[in-house]
Amino acid sequence: MKRKGNSELIFQALICFMLSVVFAYTLISGKASNYIHPRLFGFLWFAAGFLFVIGVVTLRYSSIPKHNAKPLKSILLVIPVLTALLIPTGAVQSQAISFGISTGNTRDSLTSQSSASSQDKGTVIPDTATSKDDIGIEVSSPSSNVPGEDENGVITVTDEQFASWYQDINENMKKYEGKTLKMKGQVFRMSTFGASEFVPARYAMVCCAADLQPCGVLCRSSAASQYQDGEWLWVTGEIKIENYQGQTMPVCYVTKIEKSEKAKQEYIYFTY
Repeated sequence: MKRKGNSELIFQALICFMLSVVFAYTLISGKASNYIHPRLFGFLWFAAGFLFVIGVVTLRYSSIPKHNAKPLKSILLVIPVLTALLIPTGAVQSQAISFGISTGNTRDSLTSQSSASSQDKGTVIPDTATSKDDIGIEVSSPSSNVPGEDENGVITVTDEQFASWYQDINENMKKYEGKTLKMKGQVFRMSTFGASEFVPARYAMVCCAADLQPCGVLCRSSAASQYQDGEWLWVTGEIKIENYQGQTMPVCYVTKIEKSEKAKQEYIYFTY
């Protein structure tokens, strides 16, 4: 009589192989950045390799029969990955905009305001005063990739510069006062905004897609109502430093709005 293998172990091995392939595919295709911060890619590569090894080892023992094997009980291992694949990235996002640092540029004020703001509004304020992030990876200075004025006196913020520029304008807002700024982002509004107010925001990822936070500069334009939430725009205007709802911050008075394609890299990463 031919001995049957262990269907339970075979199924578990297949699951490990499937998860390993899914992780590797998201990394190679670049789609992983829609789910986790790039600084965590190394851990995902490790997980993909480790799962593959587990699958190989498990498969080696699958030839040993097991009485009353129940392979379907391992289906629970697939649910977390299927959930991540089926739920669109960015489905869980904060409804509070991060306007950055309101006063001072010192490390103490940065840290204290970050703590208070994140607790009260759920906003993200990057700690740019430290040289390493929370898992010990070196962080480049925001000033190393900030845009300058062109021959027409316009400061154009590229997709690659947005994170560094955003940190810089909030640390050194006086430097931008009276300057003409051109930036790209998605139309974002809060219930407290006036009819002429919106933010061309970019979503910042601190760790994973669950903590995405919109970041940007408040804009004022009489044409604001013509644009839908989530629409990608190029916005040009003059920066003024004002007090808004008790917070000192840059405000952009719009002179030109242009529709835009979405950024190739949809999210921004402050510590990468």
